Amino acid sequence: MQLLLDYPWYFVVLCLLAGAAYSLALYWKRIPQLPRGIRLAMAGLRFLTVSGIGLLLLAPMVKQRVNQQEKPLIVVAKDVSESTQDLNNWQMPSLGTTYEVVTDSFGGKTTDIATALQEIGNRYAGRNLGAVILSSDGIYNQGTDPTIAASSLAVPVYTVALGDTTHYPDANITHLRYNHVAYLGNKFPLEVTIQAHRLKGQRGTLSIAQGSKRLYSQEITYSDNTYSTTQTITLDADHAGLQSYTITLSGTTTTSRTIAIEVIDGHQKIALVASAPHPDIAALKQVVEKNPNYQMEILEASNLNSRQLKEYSLLILHNLPNSRIQIPSELIQQVPTLFIVGTQTDLNRFNALHSGLEIVTRVRKSDEVTASLNSSFALFHFDDETAHRLEQMPPLTSPFGTYRPGGNLQTLFFAKIGTLASDRPLVAFCQQDGIRRGFIVGEGLWRWRLHDYLLTGSHSDFDQLIDKTIVYTSLQTNKDHLHVTTRHIYRTGENILVEAQLYDDNFEPVNTPDVDLELRSDTLPAPQRYLFNRSAAGYTLPLAQLPPGRYSYSANTTLAGKKYTNTGYFIVEDINLEQSNHVANHALLNTLAQTTGAQMLYPDQLDQLPQLLASRDDLKTTVYSHTRYTEFLNLPLIFILIVLLLAAEWALRKLFIP
Repeated sequence: MQLLLDYPWYFVVLCLLAGAAYSLALYWKRIPQLPRGIRLAMAGLRFLTVSGIGLLLLAPMVKQRVNQQEKPLIVVAKDVSESTQDLNNWQMPSLGTTYEVVTDSFGGKTTDIATALQEIGNRYAGRNLGAVILSSDGIYNQGTDPTIAASSLAVPVYTVALGDTTHYPDANITHLRYNHVAYLGNKFPLEVTIQAHRLKGQRGTLSIAQGSKRLYSQEITYSDNTYSTTQTITLDADHAGLQSYTITLSGTTTTSRTIAIEVIDGHQKIALVASAPHPDIAALKQVVEKNPNYQMEILEASNLNSRQLKEYSLLILHNLPNSRIQIPSELIQQVPTLFIVGTQTDLNRFNALHSGLEIVTRVRKSDEVTASLNSSFALFHFDDETAHRLEQMPPLTSPFGTYRPGGNLQTLFFAKIGTLASDRPLVAFCQQDGIRRGFIVGEGLWRWRLHDYLLTGSHSDFDQLIDKTIVYTSLQTNKDHLHVTTRHIYRTGENILVEAQLYDDNFEPVNTPDVDLELRSDTLPAPQRYLFNRSAAGYTLPLAQLPPGRYSYSANTTLAGKKYTNTGYFIVEDINLEQSNHVANHALLNTLAQTTGAQMLYPDQLDQLPQLLASRDDLKTTVYSHTRYTEFLNLPLIFILIVLLLAAEWALRKLFIP
């Protein structure tokens, strides 16, 4: 134990002097009839009391080293989904007082074993987690492979195998893969995986419908008792907005799934503005014209005005601004812009735009630089092979100088000068006040396109880089004052949470006005009205479980005399994933246990569990040592000691002073 004091040492001396002065003034020669010894005793008691109270006023702290023992924690995780709700009634054997045992549950309409294990790791982080006992049938219909999540816990996971592994005759849609966003007028793929058991020689029909309109139908013959196939269907995105599609597998059994896809009218006008002809312009034009959603025009900067350029979805400025042509700063504050910064760019005028990147130099020089991938870039992604090939592209000619990136600039490729890596951005992006900007700090992109063909026999890598750059930069962020967030699709029995955010004219979040929501659907007898709850992040609205159907909503509020509305759609899908698979997956449970150094048990083998746990050397009581700081004033003994000192002095005064 150590006493800590925030005041200089001489404050302690002052407290002692104060106690001595008080006792001397009270007892020195003022009560001569008392025996000298009694007088010294009372003076000493008063000295200790006053000095002690003075020291307490300095608020000293007591530093203590405390040891604490924690038993191994055993977490019993029970799967309570519909496929196991009648099977999880086994009793946990007594483990004595050696362990601390807690029970958790997971599952419901869906089962996500991986997330359940991850939550155990998060919830008991820092605890002496010894083992997990997972009781399940091994069926999961959401989330990732639970074996990976179990391994990350770094503790043994004993599995209790429930359910029946017998395959009964059935056929199901087990997996769907599709993009959640498609562009109007394009085609998009839908990948459907079907599995059938004990239906050899029988047939089923896979169909896809949008509302009452059938878009696709194909007959499938189950050629084996254990049959699996994946069908890829191409559909047309011919209507904008949230579109729902129903995938049905009919035959001896019927199962269906519904998906929702946001179809975006992505047609955009792009202006490529240049002060002089350059081979980069042709290279960029050839990429953009491959995308049917883009309409590109090549414009000469000398013949343009700001009003004309505001009509475009994206500006590509090649070697602009330069010494002859200025770009108004208010223009790039209103229109997404991609800068191709080269040797003819006037860096002083470029810096005056405050676009998110500044290049300061005193000499007009340039460097030959190649690309070095920033592994932490997260705005969009390339596969490893594509990124590696882009790093092998020929050098670009980039302005020499000191690069000063803005606070939110995110770099895709850094500039590499010869073999020397640098932190200079070569390809980068930023966003200011809802407007995105891109930067390619170097000219000579046409060389990249030619070299791409030399390496791969196509222009796919270069096209992918430019296309992703244009898509990200041209996308306008939502600047509506009222935002409403929902998922596109929910399942029956699932709780629905609608979130909203409201912004004032400075786009600062506020949540003082009321926000209401009107919900409409053919499944509802009448429109339903709700009032959002205020929260720290804005507004929330939990909805009761809704019947299957397509729902439209309209959120409304008034702020500073202005009315704001946000509308949207979502779908409640009539599907129970728990009913689509009844065959227990004990192989998964055994693999999960074996990879974590544990064992799979059946409910009638649980009496072996105490012995299995006791035989492990890694399940031990842990002693934690930590430092505890306590205010000296809060120690009960100090209060008792002062009371005793005062009581002793009072008793002596009563006894010897008449």
